[in-house]
Amino acid sequence: MRNWRLFFTALSCAALSAIDPAIAASPIGNTVQTSTTVSASGRVLEKSSPVFFNDILRSNATGIGQFIFNDGGRLAIGPSATVTIDKSIYKGGKSVQQASIQASKGAFRFISGAFSVKKINTPYGTIGIRGTAFDFTIRNGRVYILLFRGAVSFCRGGNCKTLRSSCDYLVAGGGKISDPQALSAGIDQGLNIGEVFPLVVNQSKLNSQFRQGTRNCFSRAAQRTPNKSISPAVNAAAAAAAPDTPDTPDTPGPPGSPGGPPGNSGKSNKGFGNGGEADDSGPNESHNPGKGHGGPHSDGGKSKGKDK
Repeated sequence: MRNWRLFFTALSCAALSAIDPAIAASPIGNTVQTSTTVSASGRVLEKSSPVFFNDILRSNATGIGQFIFNDGGRLAIGPSATVTIDKSIYKGGKSVQQASIQASKGAFRFISGAFSVKKINTPYGTIGIRGTAFDFTIRNGRVYILLFRGAVSFCRGGNCKTLRSSCDYLVAGGGKISDPQALSAGIDQGLNIGEVFPLVVNQSKLNSQFRQGTRNCFSRAAQRTPNKSISPAVNAAAAAAAPDTPDTPDTPGPPGSPGGPPGNSGKSNKGFGNGGEADDSGPNESHNPGKGHGGPHSDGGKSKGKDK
């Protein structure tokens, strides 16, 4: 009789696991904060809600979710985002293995933990991470990456480019990867950061654990507020940008410790900007300075995008 009870108990656990693997798993992290609707594999998340391996995190059109993993790594997702927490991140909820995140669409901020994720897969290439904090956005067939500290690379096939200077960004799409460029130069050329880096423009909506020093990321024109040649969202973000602080180690401290600040800007790539908004099969625009949504056109570079 005892053996039969053990058999049925094991069978029940297996059935529950098959229906919802999260039931039988230990959480790999927790929700720090959400606004409007953010879900994990169909579960509506609130503050302190657990996150499990293989969860699919989604936010609605106005949702923002902020998560901290067991090793101190942090992930924020912006509106209309979809990302899968890959099952290889943790084994048994304790020992860290080769880790990855599958990001499908939307805007994100990632801050490394003690062991943390080593790569983030996107539909257009792979982001390699080396003790860092950065934003990335997947939209309209392109990937935009903005570095705050550490180093991050983007690879597609055998082609790789690396960001090493704070406040530098790159754009990948159409089978090409732009050279790193200072975000301030992109703003001066008409880059619509309200669209491509919305978490920078809306840092006030983030918990303090997720905010980054961004003052050096904005152009001098944006910092001279009010400035009619710069979008209102950029003006507001530049005015509210966290002041710069001394550099911190690439690997962040325990949860709650502040992120590191930006440093010197990198070299210009002649205004690649955010490129065209075509699909990934579109033509290479790396030789068309400033071409793209929000970039300088026939009006002498005075055009500007509207932030969403």
